[in-house]
Amino acid sequence: MVRTYENAQELKEEISAAFRKYIAEFDDIPEALKDKRIDEVERTPAENLAYQVGWTTLLLQWEDRERRGLPVRTPSDEFKWNQLGKLYRWFNDTYAHLSLRELEGMLTDNVDAIYI
Repeated sequence: MVRTYENAQELKEEISAAFRKYIAEFDDIPEALKDKRIDEVERTPAENLAYQVGWTTLLLQWEDRERRGLPVRTPSDEFKWNQLGKLYRWFNDTYAHLSLRELEGMLTDNVDAIYI
């Protein structure tokens, strides 16, 4: 069953709580292990954050284009839905080289901007 929310504020609070829980998982990961791959997890810590930064950046771009009356191409102008593997590699190439703290900052900024 899909959860419903009484109002936008309740939804925002739920998103905020989930985001705080997610981002806290990176607090104890040293920068030296940002590219460490372990068997139980599909992505490295940097790739995991790059994935989230990539998707939230796209979401903000979609919103901006829609507000300006421009066509919105999802998932992006360069990638189609049947090319998600390539899109994820692009996220990694674009963002995963950054430090964990830089990625956390970018993701936090994106999530804050989504609230506006």
